[in-house]
Amino acid sequence: MQLEGKVALVTGGGTGLGREISLQLARRGVDVAVNYSRSTDDANTTVRDIKALGRRAIAVQADVSNADDVRRMVARVVADLGSLQILINNAGTTVFVPFKDLGGISEDDWDRVQDVNVKGSWLCAGAAAPHMKNAGEGRIVLTTSISGLRAGGSSIAYAVSKAGMQMLSRCLALALAPEITVNTVAPGIMDTRWGERWGQEALDRMAREAPLQRYPSLHDIAAGAVFLCESDSMTGQTLVIDAGRHMPL
Repeated sequence: MQLEGKVALVTGGGTGLGREISLQLARRGVDVAVNYSRSTDDANTTVRDIKALGRRAIAVQADVSNADDVRRMVARVVADLGSLQILINNAGTTVFVPFKDLGGISEDDWDRVQDVNVKGSWLCAGAAAPHMKNAGEGRIVLTTSISGLRAGGSSIAYAVSKAGMQMLSRCLALALAPEITVNTVAPGIMDTRWGERWGQEALDRMAREAPLQRYPSLHDIAAGAVFLCESDSMTGQTLVIDAGRHMPL
């Protein structure tokens, strides 16, 4: 799909990877709606930076796990920007609990992680798909994780949610073809606020474990998401970007 002139909605688009994806799309000629839940200042800063690149942009507050919020968000994107051809399901949450501490995750925390990561992606895809169908083309990209492919990560709740997103993407790819492609980008550890929670010692160890002796840059991961938006021949696929750390996958 040619990106110039298209409209994208990036959930969790104000910070970290979402911000980088938003900016890379804008540099390719895409107008961007930046979704946020609580990070108002960050979302507004990203919007200003997109406008500085010569593209239209809006910040849209919504809890992606709430169906009414999602419907209002998508309606506003279409009303303000005129259409919607690209959805990046990047919003996510987690809790940091060692895998062996089975009692360390509360039921509320478990539900919140599943609701934001899995249900949120489902709700956003369902709201965006009719507009993409009407446009005759669409791209949906989910930010998952290597934790959804191989046990590991910040918590069992997180790993299970990311595995659920992997299967959701394949189901959506079947359901929405041929007009809409659905793919995932699965990063390894990232240099974000979440990544910092691991501590520098753990980050250095994970970098040493990777064949490339580093963890992937946000630029490279975002470029993978943009590539999946451009591709006309990929659907139901996962692009792993982790500096080779989990090459046996």
